[in-house]
Amino acid sequence: MRRSPAWTSRSECPPRTWAREPGAAPTILISGRYWRTRLGADPSIVGSTLTVNGSPFTIVGVTPPDFRFAVEADLFAPMVRGGDMAGARQWHNWLVVGRLAEGVSVDEAAAEVGVIMGRLAEEYPESNQDKGMLISGMQEAMVEGFRSTILMLMGAIVLVLLIACGNVASLLLARGSTRGTELAMRSALGAPRGRLVQQLLTESVPLGLAAGALGTVIALLLQRSLVAATPLTRLGLEAVGLQPEVLAFALLLSLGTVLVFGLAPALMGSRVDLAEELKSGARSVAGGRARFRSVLVVGQVALSVVLLVGAALLVQSFTRLRSVDPGFRTESLLTAEIGLPRSEYDLEARTRFFQELLDRTRALPGVEQAGLISQLPMRDPGNNVPAWNPENPPADVSDQWAPYQRIVMPGYFEAMDIPILAGRDVAETDADGAVPVALINETTARTLYPDQNPLGRQLEVDQGDDTGLFEVIGVVGDVQIFSLAAEPQLVMYFSHRQRQSSVMRLAVHTAGVPTAIVGQLREVLRGLDPDIPFAGAQTMEDVLSSSTSFQRTVAGAVGIFALVALLLAALGLYGVLAYQVTQRTHEIGIRVALGARAEHILRMVMGHGFVLVGVGLAIGVVGALGGARAIRGRLYEVGASDPVTFLSVVLFFSLVALVACLLPSWRAWRVDPVVAFRAE
Repeated sequence: MRRSPAWTSRSECPPRTWAREPGAAPTILISGRYWRTRLGADPSIVGSTLTVNGSPFTIVGVTPPDFRFAVEADLFAPMVRGGDMAGARQWHNWLVVGRLAEGVSVDEAAAEVGVIMGRLAEEYPESNQDKGMLISGMQEAMVEGFRSTILMLMGAIVLVLLIACGNVASLLLARGSTRGTELAMRSALGAPRGRLVQQLLTESVPLGLAAGALGTVIALLLQRSLVAATPLTRLGLEAVGLQPEVLAFALLLSLGTVLVFGLAPALMGSRVDLAEELKSGARSVAGGRARFRSVLVVGQVALSVVLLVGAALLVQSFTRLRSVDPGFRTESLLTAEIGLPRSEYDLEARTRFFQELLDRTRALPGVEQAGLISQLPMRDPGNNVPAWNPENPPADVSDQWAPYQRIVMPGYFEAMDIPILAGRDVAETDADGAVPVALINETTARTLYPDQNPLGRQLEVDQGDDTGLFEVIGVVGDVQIFSLAAEPQLVMYFSHRQRQSSVMRLAVHTAGVPTAIVGQLREVLRGLDPDIPFAGAQTMEDVLSSSTSFQRTVAGAVGIFALVALLLAALGLYGVLAYQVTQRTHEIGIRVALGARAEHILRMVMGHGFVLVGVGLAIGVVGALGGARAIRGRLYEVGASDPVTFLSVVLFFSLVALVACLLPSWRAWRVDPVVAFRAE
C-alpha cells in the first residue's frame, strides 16, 4: 500500500491530536466531494463554521475530491474523549485504521493484537470475552467482497476475447485458403516457408493495430459508461480514467491476439503443395484447414454457453432477490432524516418536537400515515446489543444473542404496514417513569422465548454498565434489516419516550407520488426549527433499488458479455458454413444435376452446422457446471446446476444456431448447376 498520511487536508490537522476533549470547540473534516458540490469549492473554507444538525462545527480540513474510505461519508467529526460511546465497553464494532511500523508485517501485527485482546478479555471478561480484532491490509479490506466479482468479470471478458480470437483465426485461415494457388506459386519460385509465414503475419499486423486503435477510441468515448457498468463505483472509482499504461496494454493485447491466433492459420496457409493446388484449383478445401475452423466454432459455442449459463443464473438470482417480501410497505412511501442537536434539545424537548412533527405531517393533504423510527430497514442497519430472556439467561457470553435495537413512536408500524401479530403498539403512556416496554419481531420471539408466549414476559437488555428490564407488549412481523438476501434478524423496538434518540427517520405514506410532498415537509420542519435540516429524502422503492444495485450491475455486465459472446459465436458459425458453401459450390451443383433434392442439400449443410453446435453445447454444458459452482456464492435461491436454466440456455442457443445455419443452407439450396459449372 502506498505510504501517505492517514488524512490529507488543507490545514495542519495532525490525526493524533484530532480527538477533542470534553468542552472543546467541535471541529469537523469535510470530504472534497461535499466541498466541491455543496460549498462551491470555496478555497477559504478552512476555519469557517458549518452547522450540522443545529450545532456549529469549525472546518479544519478538506479531503481530496477522489478520497474514499471504508464508509461513504461527507463529514467526519472527532469522538469526544470521555463521551458516552467512547467510554462504553460494550461497543465492539469500531473500524480501526493504523500504519504499521517500518519492517513489521501484517501477520506480526495480528499476533501482537491477539495478545492484547487476550489481556483485555482477562481484565474485562464481561465485555471482552470471546472478542477479537481482525487485522488485514488496507487494500485487502477495501476490496473485501469485490475481489471475487472483479475476477468473475475479468473471466467473462477473457471468454469473450477468446471467442473473438476464434473469429479472427477463422477469418485469417479462410483468407489464407483463398490464396492457396498464390502461395503455391511463391513456394515453387523459391520462397521458403518462413518467408510465407512472415508475409501472412505482416499483412495481419495492421489489422490488429487498427482494431486496437478503434477499440481504444470507443473505450475513451464510453469510459464513464464502462465504469458505471461495473461494481467499481462501490469502491469510489466513479471518475476512473484510462491511463497510458492501460491504453498501451490494450494495443499490445490486440496486436498479440492477431499474432498468436494468426500464427496457426499462417502456418497452415504456408503448407501448400504446388501440384495438388494447381490440380484441384478453386474447388479444393483443405481437410486440415476445414477441421481447424470447425474446432474453432465448437470452442466458440462452448465458451458462449458457459457465459450464457452464468448470466442466466445471475439474472434469475437477481429477479428472485427483487421478489423477496421485505416485510414492509415500499409503494408510495417517502423517507427522510431529522436530527436534533443534543445541546439544544433535552429529552423532553425532543419528544415534543418529534410529536409535533408527526402531527403536522399527518395533517398534510395527501398524507395517509406517518411514523418515526431511529433506523429504517434497508437504509440504516443501526446497532445491535446483547439481550436475553431473564427466565433463561445465557450460560456463557458467547451464547448471547444481540438483536438490533430500534426506537419508535406510535404509528410507525401502521405507516410501514408492518403487522402487529400479537399485543399492541407503543403508546404515549409508555413514557419515562412508566414500566419500560418493548416490542420484538417474530424471529426474536422464537429465539428468546421458544414454546412460550412472550407477551407480558421480561426482556433483559445490556445497557453498558448495567442491564435494563423491559416488558414485552407486542410481537411484530419480520422485516429485512440490511439485505433482501439475509435471513431475518432479531429486532426489538423501544418507545421513544423511554429510550430517546436525537436522530429519527421519518416514514410517510402518501396517496400519490411520495416526492410531491417534499417541499411541504421542508416547510413543516422550517416552521418548527429553521436550523434543522431535512436530509436524505428518498422513496422506499429507491432504497430497495439501491440495496440491490450491486447484484443488478453484476448481472447486467455479465449478461452483456454473454450476448456479445452469443453474437460472435453465431457469426463464427455462419462464417464457417457460408465459406464451406462457397467452396463446395461445384460439388453442390453436381449433386443437384444428378438429382439431389433440395431437402438433401439443406440436410447436408444444416446437419454439419448442428453437429458442430451439438458438440459445442455438450462441452459448454460441462464447462458451465464448473463455472456455475465458482459463482455459487453470488446466487440467491438458484442452484448452481439448475436444470431449467441449463435447458433454457441450450434451447435458446439452438434457436440462434438454427438462424445462423439457415442463410448458408438457403444459398446452397438455390445453387444453379449451370451457373456452378460455368463458374468452374
